[in-house]
Amino acid sequence: MIVNEFVITSCLEFIKLNLLSIKSVNLIIPIMKKKKELKYLDKEWKEMKAHLAVFFEEGDQEALHKFRVQIKKLRAMLIFFENTSKQHGLMKHFKPVKEIFKHAGQIRDAYMNLQLSEKYELKNEAFETSQQKTIDDGIEIFRQNDKKFIKTIKKAHNKLAKQLSKINNDSIAAYYRQQLEQISVNLAVSGFTEEMHTNRKLIKILVYNHKLADKALNGSLSFNTAYLDKLQGNIGEWHDNIVAEQLFSSPELNDKPVVSKIKKINANVKRRIRLIASDFLHKATTIEKELVLN
Repeated sequence: MIVNEFVITSCLEFIKLNLLSIKSVNLIIPIMKKKKELKYLDKEWKEMKAHLAVFFEEGDQEALHKFRVQIKKLRAMLIFFENTSKQHGLMKHFKPVKEIFKHAGQIRDAYMNLQLSEKYELKNEAFETSQQKTIDDGIEIFRQNDKKFIKTIKKAHNKLAKQLSKINNDSIAAYYRQQLEQISVNLAVSGFTEEMHTNRKLIKILVYNHKLADKALNGSLSFNTAYLDKLQGNIGEWHDNIVAEQLFSSPELNDKPVVSKIKKINANVKRRIRLIASDFLHKATTIEKELVLN
């Protein structure tokens, strides 16, 4: 009888230990480390949603601007992932978010038109009223669709998170090298056309993703972030002036003195871009300590 009790007790202890082991395994599995790509996606996605929440609550233009910038960063990241991994179709899942970006752009454009109106001291009450109406109506539509937009964004994130695949260092370095070489060729032949604005977009994709790519590039390809950011910033200034020139040349405004002033300003910006863009590939792949920026 004593032996039987001992056997039973031992068996119970054995079962208990195995149950604890199984429980421990079940606890460990869900908290396995996320892969780097997914962690990066989650971080940038969370920031995008935070800016959108502020805009829903306050109608703040700076929050709207930051929301749109985050979408640009996420788009750049997905382009980067598609070009450095075997995973395709990421941009398809991101398309609904881009549609929200376009809606936000209508509000942002009207706001920037008012800013330009103030900067160049335009006196046109009808124009200012119409732009303010576009802003007010746009914000109202955004707020009416808040739940729909949030649901769309969540659905897009879930699809992207499932599809992300790991990227390797060799693919990253090759992608950066190829893109820099392509931009170098583009700058040599494009001139100040819409292609120049395209060059800026290509540069920003590389700059936005540099933190993610830095380890892969280390020892393989020097990447001068400061130089590239300076160049894209100047191209952005040139393009903003083109947009302003088109606005003040429109039949609604037709302000020739302002257009003339903008053209003079942009002539200086173009000279600066030519100087900065010269010998692009060397400057882009020379570390900051070795390079004195123009």
